[in-house]
Amino acid sequence: MLNKEEINGIAKRYIEHLEAKMNIKLVIVQELTINKSYGNIYFWGAQDSKKHRLAGNGPFLVESEAGRVLRFGTADPTEYYITLYENGTWNPGSNDIWYPN
Repeated sequence: MLNKEEINGIAKRYIEHLEAKMNIKLVIVQELTINKSYGNIYFWGAQDSKKHRLAGNGPFLVESEAGRVLRFGTADPTEYYITLYENGTWNPGSNDIWYPN
């Protein structure tokens, strides 16, 4: 089980991974983070949101068990993806999973 600092560190590394792919400075919106017993859900966007309009930047979950990152979609409210995850019926695609190691 990862502690809070380790989970936050993985979230930061994931954002850095996305920055490298997108060539845009990104930020995690800390005040929107949702803390759950199984991990944290992070919301993110472009640091310069006036210059860069992002699409498809849905929130992501960092699981506290092993640090796996699961990207939630943008087609439905975040609560929809949380509910599916919590009841075990969400089946993320292979592009929606990122492993920090």
